[in-house]
Amino acid sequence: MAKIKDIDDIDTSEKENKFIAAADMSKAKKKKGGRPKKEPGQKASEQIFINVTPDEKVKIEAKARELGISVSALCKISLAKFMML
Repeated sequence: MAKIKDIDDIDTSEKENKFIAAADMSKAKKKKGGRPKKEPGQKASEQIFINVTPDEKVKIEAKARELGISVSALCKISLAKFMML
């Protein structure tokens, strides 16, 4: 019975070697992906809670949907305009 050879012992053409090297994912560096991390001063870490009526919530969510933004973004924009930040 033939002994199984190590991948490095196999005699192949240059074209085959390039194919094998491209297929060997163990040696390839994977890109981390995603956006870079924010600096500690830029990261939103504090929360503010407010209570609204069910009708107010429906209106707020409808306006956010109309603008194509999240409720959180709508609230931040509204507060920024009010406080002229």
